[in-house]
This record gives sequence, C-alpha cells and structure tokens, in this order.
Amino acid sequence: MPLIQILAAVAAGAGEPTLRPGLDADQVSPGPWGFFFTFALAAVVVVLVWDMTRRIRRVRYRSQLEENVKAGAQQTGPGSSGQAGPAGGGADHHAAGEAPATGGMDEPGSGRPDRGD
Repeated sequence: MPLIQILAAVAAGAGEPTLRPGLDADQVSPGPWGFFFTFALAAVVVVLVWDMTRRIRRVRYRSQLEENVKAGAQQTGPGSSGQAGPAGGGADHHAAGEAPATGGMDEPGSGRPDRGD
C-alpha cells in the first residue's frame, strides 16, 4: 500500500518543476561546455568505431588470403608441377575460374593503396 500512496503523491505533484532556493537555472544546466564535451566524445566514439571496423576487416581479409594460399598449396602438392606454389604464376587458377591467391590488398593493381602496415 505505501507504494501506491507514494506514486499517487508523485503524480499529484507533477506540476511545474522548481529549483531549491538559492539556485539559478544556469548553475544546474550543462551549458555550452557540456554540449561541446558531449559532441566531442560522440565524435571520438564514431572515429574509433570506424577505425576498429577497418582493422577487423583487414584482419579478416588477411586470414582469407592465408586460407587461399594454404588451399592452393595443398591442391598443387609438392612436385606436381614446376611451380613453387600458387604464387608461381597462377595460370592454372585463372583457367579454372578461380582468383589467384597472390592478389593481396597491398599489391599493385589490387585496387587498394599500399598503406605500409
């Protein structure tokens, strides 16, 4: 029962909010500095999420490249041809409709600039 009485008292007194005596509205509001700080914090979070997404995508591409290289090495096997592996030319991969395993992100002609990392 006390909860219902408390809720009824709160609902009845839900008029115009007032401040304690001695306080000004400027003293309790965040003001322009609060806005700028919140905006800067949100901007930093957006930049960090963008950078994290880019790095995760790069790691995923590199793991796929490593899997393709391993799969190509297992298919050709040692001594099956004169090539050293999938990086030896890749003509048999193109004939079968597969992409060459050497087309990494940082190679010339791959469509992505070399970022040096």
